[in-house]
Amino acid sequence: MEQQKIIDEVNYHRAQKIAEQLYKSGLISFDEYDKLTQLNRQSFSPLFVDLLPKTLEKSSNQS
Repeated sequence: MEQQKIIDEVNYHRAQKIAEQLYKSGLISFDEYDKLTQLNRQSFSPLFVDLLPKTLEKSSNQS
């Protein structure tokens, strides 16, 4: 695997984790989280994108 693909993979997971934390903290809506997820997938092209969940389930809203 080439180095840039590894870097993109790490950056994708970092960006996705931040988006998830923003959503769970109530700082962004579910729709905004969903849009960020789509942008992250386009920007970083994770290797196993087809295996990753498309979005958080709405039923997993903030506790």
